[in-house]
Amino acid sequence: MDKNLIKLIDEKIEEATKDIINDTVKLVNINSERSDAIPGAPFGKGAREVLDTVLEMGKEEGFEVKDYNVGVVSAAFAEGEADLGIWAHGDVVPAGEGWDYEPYNATVIDDKYIIGRGVTDNKGQLAAIFNLLKIFKKLDIKLNYNPALFVGSAEETGMHDLKGMEGNDDAKGFINVCTPPRLSLVPDGGFPIGYGARGAATFYIKSKTPLHGFTFTAGKKETPGIAEAVFDNICFDCELKDCNIIKGEKTRVSAFSEPMHSASADGKGNMITILSSALIESGKISDEDLYILEFFKKLTTDVKGEMLGIDAESKLMGKCVVAALSVTCDDGYPEMTLRIRFPIELTFEKMLEKIAENCDKSGFTVRGERRHDPYLYDNTSEVFKKLSDIANEVTGENGVPYINGSTYAHYLPNAYIYGMSGNVAPPQVKSGRGGAHGIDESVSVDRLKRAMRIYAQALLMLNETKW
Repeated sequence: MDKNLIKLIDEKIEEATKDIINDTVKLVNINSERSDAIPGAPFGKGAREVLDTVLEMGKEEGFEVKDYNVGVVSAAFAEGEADLGIWAHGDVVPAGEGWDYEPYNATVIDDKYIIGRGVTDNKGQLAAIFNLLKIFKKLDIKLNYNPALFVGSAEETGMHDLKGMEGNDDAKGFINVCTPPRLSLVPDGGFPIGYGARGAATFYIKSKTPLHGFTFTAGKKETPGIAEAVFDNICFDCELKDCNIIKGEKTRVSAFSEPMHSASADGKGNMITILSSALIESGKISDEDLYILEFFKKLTTDVKGEMLGIDAESKLMGKCVVAALSVTCDDGYPEMTLRIRFPIELTFEKMLEKIAENCDKSGFTVRGERRHDPYLYDNTSEVFKKLSDIANEVTGENGVPYINGSTYAHYLPNAYIYGMSGNVAPPQVKSGRGGAHGIDESVSVDRLKRAMRIYAQALLMLNETKW
């Protein structure tokens, strides 16, 4: 590999700092939470705006841009099919409330950090890869393959932009109508390289009996970190631990916890645990409702799935992870949504059977939705080893290839998770905040530039290696 060329690219990456920041801010300032489908925008107006912005940016820089009309666009080096796909996504999870910084009016701190919804999942990565390809183009670096930046718009909500969605003619699914690149890299994780992941499924646990005299909700789109109980006739005349009480025509009791990525479920529970515990301890809840709250309280802390009978563990993929996301109570019957990430030793069908069996004993029903099964790709090839070695050499670390993450790599053939490890919060952000999917989501500009250096060497290596 040409060391002088690598040095020159490194210099150009430093010179591109402002462009990286400006492009990230431009993308973050688009609210691309999923919304109702409209013609030409199967995942909503905001997600479509990100795609249109990427197409415009690509045209301005002379890339070959393409809209696949399924919620995916690309910006390629040259005409024709892309050989290498680098996959980012422009959609984000809901911002919710409680931010110290504006989620859709990005804050830049000392040109070292950027704060805003989606800044590290996945718009900072998108901007970094775009600027790296721009550098390669301006330096007229000749490649014997055609790399392209692909941008999707439904990664956070089931990846229907890749796999398709019934009933939506604008969401046929990229893999159903297009030929995927022969190698794909997904910068939506960590270094050195990820070659597999647990499966993911969503289960809905619903009480067979209704609540009496109150409703219980949690994890609404607009308030993802808040659980709330609304009472018709009960008035609380004492404090409830870690809860807020608002008295009026109806009494509202709420609890809050910092939103977290569902892959990092906390064994201490969340806002549902806090509110359930406080109501149980209040002595105001009838016996017929207590068992519902007690069951939900246990579910929110059972992050390994023991009470559901699915506590499997894999040498390769680790333990099953159960995250309680929300509670609805539209018809008076409370229903909890669980996101479960499961190792290759489990199947969706087996989990559904076990969960249904254990829930039925406690007076609950269950229905489930398969998101994707576990997967493993080849970790023995020369390209795999070189990609891993490049990442470790640049970072100065001795990381090992890993299995984790729920990304586009699940649906793309011959795909690896490759960085960018950019989620670092500035000291101004409160402790416990700044994470992906969290409040005051943050990214380190230096980490983005480090990832660009890794990707630069990877692109050059692929030019010299048969794959």
